Amino acid sequence: MTRLLLLLMLGCQSASQGLNDTGNGVDGPIADTDIEFFEGPAAEERATLFSEDELPVFEIWLDDSEIQDLISDPYSYVKGTLRYRDVIYEDVAVRTKGENSWRPINEKASLKIDLNHYDTGPGDVLGLKKFTLNAMNEDYSMMHERVAYRMFREAGVPAARSTHAIVYLNDELYGLFAHVESVDDTMIGRWFEDNSGSLFEQHDADYYTDYVQNNTYFQLEEGDDNRDKLQALADTLAYSGEDALEAAGEHINWDNFITYWAVGAVVMNFDTYPYHSDDCHVYHDPTTDQLYYIPHGVDESFYYANAHYHMEYSANGLLSYRCREVADCRNEWASKVYEMQALAEEVGLADYAREVQEQIYEWAVADPNKNYTMEYVNYYQSTMISYIEGREEIINSQIGANPSD
Repeated sequence: MTRLLLLLMLGCQSASQGLNDTGNGVDGPIADTDIEFFEGPAAEERATLFSEDELPVFEIWLDDSEIQDLISDPYSYVKGTLRYRDVIYEDVAVRTKGENSWRPINEKASLKIDLNHYDTGPGDVLGLKKFTLNAMNEDYSMMHERVAYRMFREAGVPAARSTHAIVYLNDELYGLFAHVESVDDTMIGRWFEDNSGSLFEQHDADYYTDYVQNNTYFQLEEGDDNRDKLQALADTLAYSGEDALEAAGEHINWDNFITYWAVGAVVMNFDTYPYHSDDCHVYHDPTTDQLYYIPHGVDESFYYANAHYHMEYSANGLLSYRCREVADCRNEWASKVYEMQALAEEVGLADYAREVQEQIYEWAVADPNKNYTMEYVNYYQSTMISYIEGREEIINSQIGANPSD
């Protein structure tokens, strides 16, 4: 279906359909109003790419030879052309991305677009050097990332902005995508005064020397490859008890980690550390000389309300395990879970999910490459919303009464 025909059929919603105002305070870009932009363009300029009221439309053109190169070597960049609004950007770098959810470019591939990869490239689009477009191949609701990332941001955890985007490939509708802010020095600069620190992606790893000293497991993404802080944290976590936690606090920001873990429990983000040993970033902030957790890959949030995962005892990462060994730390986390649940209700997370559901509906129907039916989409969206609304009861059943009461 051509772009013109589809836009006529859907009434040009890409440019105009926004979230309904249901009185829950969601209006316009979310959770960025209290964040100072230390570097890059002004907030209002960059927010246009993540507006709640307009789904961006990205048109990508790749020659046949580039398509074949991506089929044979999917993780290497090829040159393409990008159009956003009325501006055409030449020599952008395009590749596919993903692991278990990976699909080839001739199906529905998640995409990484780098504006700064080639010397002849544009460098950025409205201050963003990279775009991450997730195909949502394993997110049958088609909205886990947008809702989960919003909750992390509302809680003050450094997290990407996310919305949806309509993507065309070579003038044909390619599909509806989750448009997620890339975790790089630009994104870090929105949350930290100094964005020059080392950023690592934690991948199938925990705080043991063999892992922290190996780039396969703690993969350097930004900054210098200085692993001294990771190693120092690993050394303290080799011990247990209050003294070990206090010593670890010189290297990890406990408030950040406990909040990150608590939000993960509320949004059922169990496919990440400290439940699994990946799908997160760790940033060494030069200003505080501490490590901070940044969520990543939250597409499997909201899948399990009760079965399979226990929000406390399934968290076996070393950081959470050591915290649970000390009653004060464990109770601080449990209280934070209740605090984050109250925040989810305060910001109207279930209502927000319904608004997103309505906004993306016709584009989800029109998506020619999604690998599931609309019956699946409708079912998982409804289940997700019911999980959000019933979360407090599950919290109480799994971790008991709020220790702060």
